[in-house]
Amino acid sequence: MAKLGAILGHGLLFGCRRKWHRATLVRHWTQFCHCARCGAVGPLLMAAILGVVLVLPSAPLAAQPLRDSAPIWALDEVRLGALDQNVEGSGNEGGVAVNAELLFGRPAVHFSNPLLEFLFRPRPHLGASFNTVGATNEFYFGATWDLALTDWAFLETSFGVVVHDGPLAEVGKASFGCRLNFRESASLGFALSERWRLLLTVDHMSNANLCERNRGLTNAGMRLGYKLD
Repeated sequence: MAKLGAILGHGLLFGCRRKWHRATLVRHWTQFCHCARCGAVGPLLMAAILGVVLVLPSAPLAAQPLRDSAPIWALDEVRLGALDQNVEGSGNEGGVAVNAELLFGRPAVHFSNPLLEFLFRPRPHLGASFNTVGATNEFYFGATWDLALTDWAFLETSFGVVVHDGPLAEVGKASFGCRLNFRESASLGFALSERWRLLLTVDHMSNANLCERNRGLTNAGMRLGYKLD
């Protein structure tokens, strides 16, 4: 986790100083995904991302206001993608997960403080990941926070709960302890046009040791989003 934080922190600070060159962003994301494959991504992923984001108000880019989206009850964005399931490589999980996600509008409240504007205006999300080889499927909902880095790149993190159909406490299998777990994710996104966006995503499911078993499941891959508003 310390190595992940160092990679993300260095990438963010370097990007703010160098105006976020595409090659730099891709290089740091590749290092981040390599750490995920080494098993370094854990239940503190979202906390690590938010920890980096919380220091950004001192940077000029952090003062950029969030673009207004649809009302909180209206659909704002549709996403579809493919994730490599269980990038940590241990246990019996594997295959490709097809991910579909719906994001809704932001709360209709505004703050003059950019940090409060970021923290209290997330977009609600609802999604699912379907495994293509009969492994664990996930159904989840929560909140998504995003931060503009440039006019074409953004950082995103989410937190919520997930219901899965995987094993809970089976001998010889990767078991997830609780049927209802926590889910967090981190994404590096690129605006391809006014409507289309590409996201490189890592997500993690675990129960923070609230149940007897806490195997955890980490997926990583690519998603394509379409903004409706």
